[in-house]
This record gives sequence, C-alpha cells and structure tokens, in this order.
Amino acid sequence: MSKQSALVDLIEQQEIIQKLKDSGYGHLVETLLSNETKVYTKKGRLNKSGACRVMGVKSKQLEDTLRECREILKNEFPDQFDN
Repeated sequence: MSKQSALVDLIEQQEIIQKLKDSGYGHLVETLLSNETKVYTKKGRLNKSGACRVMGVKSKQLEDTLRECREILKNEFPDQFDN
C-alpha cells in the first residue's frame, strides 16, 4: 500500500467516524475504538460478544445499532457499504 493510498484510507476512516458521531453514535464509536482488544479479533473482525459485554447491551440491540450505522453510511460511502 502506498503512502498516498494509506492517507486516503485514513481520511475516509476519519470521515466515517465523524459522520457516525454527528448522527448520534459517538458513544458506540468511542467505545469500540477505546476497547479494540476486547471487541475485535486478531483478524480485525468484530467480536459481538466482547462488544456486548463492554457496552452492556444485548446482541440484538448491538446488531440493530450496527445496521442503523450501515444505513447512515450507505449513502455517502456506497462502495464500502453496499452489502
């Protein structure tokens, strides 16, 4: 990955984070980012059980919240959130 490509990825990540915060999901974003070792696997996948424990929510509530976040991001980042 080139430096320019890495910079573009970083800017996109920051835009995604800011969009979620602006949409009222700041707590979710901050919780996931500040507890990376507890909520993500070594391969970078979300560990739903770990995330639920850290956030104090049930699995269904987390799934619904993540679905809402994907819907918010679909319009602005269709290439990344088309599924």
